[in-house]
Amino acid sequence: MSAAAPEDFIEETDETEEERQAREDIEVEIDPLSQQFVAELVEKILLLVDELSGHPLYPYQRVFAYRVIESILLNDGQTTTALFSRQSGKSETVANVVAACLIILPRLAKVYPDLLGKFAEGFWVGAFAPTDEQSDILYGRLVDRLTSERAEAVCADPEIDEQVVQRGRTVHLRKSGSLIRRQTCHPRAKIEGRTYHLIIVDECQDADEKIINKSVAPMGASTNASMIMIGTPGYTKGVFYKIIQHGKRQETKRGSKQLHFEANWKEAAKSNPNYEKFVKREMLRLGTDSDEFKMSYELKWLLEKGQFVTSERLDELGDKSMQVVHAWHASPCVAGLDVARKEDSTVLTVCWVDWDHPDEFGYYDTRILNWLDLTGLKWEEQYFRIVEFLSNYRLYKLGIDAGGLGDVVADRLRVLMPHIEVIDITSSRPEQSKRWKHLATLLEKGMISWPAHAKTRRLKTWRRFYQQMTDVEKVFVGPHMLVEAPDEADAHDDYPDSLALACILTQEDAMPEVQVSNAPFYNAA
Repeated sequence: MSAAAPEDFIEETDETEEERQAREDIEVEIDPLSQQFVAELVEKILLLVDELSGHPLYPYQRVFAYRVIESILLNDGQTTTALFSRQSGKSETVANVVAACLIILPRLAKVYPDLLGKFAEGFWVGAFAPTDEQSDILYGRLVDRLTSERAEAVCADPEIDEQVVQRGRTVHLRKSGSLIRRQTCHPRAKIEGRTYHLIIVDECQDADEKIINKSVAPMGASTNASMIMIGTPGYTKGVFYKIIQHGKRQETKRGSKQLHFEANWKEAAKSNPNYEKFVKREMLRLGTDSDEFKMSYELKWLLEKGQFVTSERLDELGDKSMQVVHAWHASPCVAGLDVARKEDSTVLTVCWVDWDHPDEFGYYDTRILNWLDLTGLKWEEQYFRIVEFLSNYRLYKLGIDAGGLGDVVADRLRVLMPHIEVIDITSSRPEQSKRWKHLATLLEKGMISWPAHAKTRRLKTWRRFYQQMTDVEKVFVGPHMLVEAPDEADAHDDYPDSLALACILTQEDAMPEVQVSNAPFYNAA
């Protein structure tokens, strides 16, 4: 049986009393009779969806549409995610559902004020995408749906009597007050504070996590808005992947409703023979082993292609019987120091090395002993914290990135620690590629590990190490493999850099003289 992932451990073990109470407060409880009424109402709205589109939804689209409408009616504030094969109708489904809700919900609010009174002045929708051009795709579908002949016939009904008005980025219904506004959620965009009952994020695999969490989601705070996130898989774990995983974990809890919906090309082909023919042509053109086909049609996240290391591999290599080692003098250690640049942190990683047992290619089993994170400290304070920290270890070599302030830091530490060999490691592409490939080999061979005891996983240093290791991505520049943090807010690579600097020292020259001793890193406490 595989161990729980660190995020699962934190969620289940470290949940505070306030968090538990919050979880109970947001759960929507509804009696069987009311649930039956909501279900019947959803089915009636789905009839309008079919009328507007001109054809019934396919089965995989219908279950997704049902859940979206149900979430809106119950006002449960849930985020529903959909991962559909390319061109299988995920945007079309959303457009049809939203168009129907824009028209009918304000009318139903007059009939059922207790349940739908919040829509009495209109149903407000925000449509977001990572770029302005992408946001126009879903918005364009909605405009087409609302201005179609079928929509005009519905709006002309005496009981509806509605007019659709389009102005720039907004479409609104003149009499009910319903509207949909398109906006970009690009990190550099200035997003105005709006209020919505429903928030949609299209092409969510490319969305910026900080913008979604800090700028987009709060636009539904006062209304407890539901959210829809749609997209396709990618190479890295972004906000879309994380929310999908969160939804899947929620679904395992008793009484939880389905939050994530998937339909690969085979599922879509069951309902549409023409789609099956199209995808099979793409299969022959691209090949079933191509990244494009796997992500676009088989819905596979190719994390190993873009990520430097996956969370699954990190979980395998973490030693759950080992806590951080605060002192070690029995054998020579190596350390890597990644010097802070602007918003980054200065991070120091100390590693034990099994010098006596290199493999046939000269790689040594390596084990992280401890980390030192000097976030927020001035440099004059950092020097002495580094010296104090390293005095607890029998240090053989200290590798420092020579770029930026690295040269100055290295010179100062040589003065403060004359007994330690301080190595300047350049930031040229060949040198960076060398150390990243070395670390990648250690990870692949399983010749590196770190403390992962339950107590250790509560530490901020461990959490930052784990998060940054799963965040960093491989970038190939010619023959050189570089590793960088993604271009996202709050994404850093200080811990991986520090570890790579430490590990490459084991290949720089002959191994030092060592005394044989056991490695008492394990602590069952």
